[in-house]
Amino acid sequence: MKNIIFAFLLFGLSMNTAYSAEKSDMPNMPNMPNMPRGSIEFPTIPDIPVPRGMGYDDYFKTNQPVKLVFGVSDPGHQLKESLTNAAYTIKYLKPRGIKYEIQLVLYGRAVLPANEFNEEYAGYSTLMEALNKQGVEFVICNNSLAALDQSRGDIYPYMKIIPAGILQIVKKQMQGYAYIHNTK
Repeated sequence: MKNIIFAFLLFGLSMNTAYSAEKSDMPNMPNMPNMPRGSIEFPTIPDIPVPRGMGYDDYFKTNQPVKLVFGVSDPGHQLKESLTNAAYTIKYLKPRGIKYEIQLVLYGRAVLPANEFNEEYAGYSTLMEALNKQGVEFVICNNSLAALDQSRGDIYPYMKIIPAGILQIVKKQMQGYAYIHNTK
């Protein structure tokens, strides 16, 4: 029995040593949670430190740019999750010098928060603008605007209206973008 306990203890110690010695993509940082230098701030998005040794090594550095397209049809939970995921993606990639291309395609009822005069969804505006300042593109489905009787002139100026949201997602996938569709 003592041999088994000793073996587990030795195994645990060796795993801890291996973890501590792992190469990190955050050089000169302490072993435990920290944000890389130059972290990005977004309203309502707290920092979540990445422990040393927990990362993607050089994968994204050698496979740039990271290309994501978010398809968003729900202005509630799905939009919130998509905005949050885009923010955390940027918080991870940008301080490490990794290029990215991120586009949020709003279609269906998700076009409603794109209306700068819609008070019901005004809570999204500061985060959407902050993401746009970090290079995130917002494109709005013209078909959905028409179906929901929304004025094209009421869309935030930094957002682009495109003919059809679904076709935009297909186009981006054909251009090598990873399609992200958050659900409840």
